[in-house]
Amino acid sequence: MVDQLLGGLFGTQDQDDEPTRRRRAHDFIDRHERGAHDQMSNAEVLQNYRAATAGLSPDDYQRAATDAFRQMSPEQRRELRREMRQRSRDRYGAQDDTPEEMGRAMRQAHEENRGSGGLAGLFGLGGGNDARAGEQQKSGLEGMLDNPLVKVGIAGIAAMAAKKLTEPKG
Repeated sequence: MVDQLLGGLFGTQDQDDEPTRRRRAHDFIDRHERGAHDQMSNAEVLQNYRAATAGLSPDDYQRAATDAFRQMSPEQRRELRREMRQRSRDRYGAQDDTPEEMGRAMRQAHEENRGSGGLAGLFGLGGGNDARAGEQQKSGLEGMLDNPLVKVGIAGIAAMAAKKLTEPKG
């Protein structure tokens, strides 16, 4: 099962075996934890975010988001919250910039916008299934990742979700 979940993550190819996929997952997690976000393309962050969070329960998503936000400084969270509110036209509902509140708000946004493109829907980029809407989502979300703090936040959620998928159950 983990092999199937990792299949879409970390730029893997269908023919890659599970150890290769795990190695790529750990590389992504390691780069995030080292703060090497400049070594991650926007497309890689977006692909890994989508793949890692697609199958998470709402509670697991919130835990991943909260853990990611815990790794950020209060100033970074404050700026990220401001950016998210602005980009979403005040639909991102974090009441403060604590990791727990930001994680709760991301969970809510993730759930409310799941059928309309997830984060794309939250940020007004639509969730249509036609090719043009898909391109608009891709370019809009990748454009958001040009903000380093948004990239850190989204990469963090992807890394924390991937950690959950790759760590042995114990």
